[in-house]
Amino acid sequence: MSFQKKLLAFAAVSALSAATAVPAMALENEFHGMFKFMGYQTNALAGGDTKDILRKDAHSGFFAEQRARIMYIAKANDNLKLVTHFELDTRFGGVSTGYKGTTGNDSGNLDADQLTLETKNVYLDFNEPATGANFKVGMQPWADAYGSLFLLADMTGAIATKKVDGLTGQLGWFRFDDNTPATSITGPAQYTADLIVLDGKFAVNKDITVGATYYNIQNDTVATAAVPAVPGNPGAAAGARATTYDLLHMIGVNADLNFGPANIKPFAAYQFGEVSAASDISAYMFGATGKVKAGPGAVNFAGFYLSGDKGGTNNNAFQTVSAGTTYFNPANMWILVRPNQAVNTSTSLTGNDLTVGGRGSIGLFAGYEGAMGKTFYNANVGHLRTVEARAAEKKSLGTEVNAQVGYKIYDNLSASVAAAYVFLGDALGSATAADRVGTYAQTADADNPYLFNVQLSYAF
Repeated sequence: MSFQKKLLAFAAVSALSAATAVPAMALENEFHGMFKFMGYQTNALAGGDTKDILRKDAHSGFFAEQRARIMYIAKANDNLKLVTHFELDTRFGGVSTGYKGTTGNDSGNLDADQLTLETKNVYLDFNEPATGANFKVGMQPWADAYGSLFLLADMTGAIATKKVDGLTGQLGWFRFDDNTPATSITGPAQYTADLIVLDGKFAVNKDITVGATYYNIQNDTVATAAVPAVPGNPGAAAGARATTYDLLHMIGVNADLNFGPANIKPFAAYQFGEVSAASDISAYMFGATGKVKAGPGAVNFAGFYLSGDKGGTNNNAFQTVSAGTTYFNPANMWILVRPNQAVNTSTSLTGNDLTVGGRGSIGLFAGYEGAMGKTFYNANVGHLRTVEARAAEKKSLGTEVNAQVGYKIYDNLSASVAAAYVFLGDALGSATAADRVGTYAQTADADNPYLFNVQLSYAF
């Protein structure tokens, strides 16, 4: 081949390589994520064994766990990107799924080599040019406008957001169940549960924003999965909430208000619908969260009321999408309410069901947080009780006190230690079985739960 032909061939190959490289070169790659190590000394969590959370002479021990999250964003331009988010959880020493040395699929086992990658989010995020609306389509995070008392989850669906001056509106659809049949029919779209979201917020001025929402759930799954009547013991027999609703409407209002050094976010909602063809829902909730600047830090406060029922009919009990995964992160609790800092072990005195088996609940919480240089700290107190007692049950679930102090080693790396203690109320820790909510493993007063925590947190 002549030099000229070689040169032309090289030029053609170079041009082809350059052409195929253009899309990759034009793509902006973003990586974010976090790593968190947690060590616990506690008689409450026992590495995730909720049977030990309410016992006399409860097992006390040390365990450690870690969580890593990796987020990759493929950004074509400011109007189009693909968001992916993955999670890797590990208990130090692994998680046993049986007896006498059988192990589960946890990379903390000896020699690691296990598959622990979990998918959190995979969704397309784009701005539609004709309408100017933003669309998110796929598996994505969503939280309600009520402190996550109704739902905080990663779900599959689509949501559109449009902003016009001070008004922001959202319309979304999520399918959170498909193929949970009560019969042998297992095909897609035979038994489904859908959530429709309509959300609007209006900024009156820089200090006042008001909002209203409408949530609708059409549940065709004929769900009969048992919801535990025993807080802290998900393995217990089903109680009053063994049947979920068929149709649920939830309307609510909320606000974000600034008054000088104070920020207050009140909210309220009402629910109606059908538990079954012959039973109607009439339930409600209200609450508020707030922060007031004081000294070098701020005072935090939060509270909520979830209506309940006495007889187990479920008509007046506030409904959640999943009773075992209710949150209220503004509480800043470690044991009393599902903790917002837990990694793999995430349980609470109520078995993560703030409706307490349909009894309803009242929660009041307050605390102080601040920082001095690279040192940060917080201390909190909270009380939880049921709204409705059944038979001879008592209402007081318990009171938690906790504190945490940490140090920022680098801007994105911090270390901290924390301690929490719960004074059990008669509804959980009484020596008289009739006083307690549900039937517990202990035959006498349960030990007050406590924990000590050390953590190392890196975010990028």
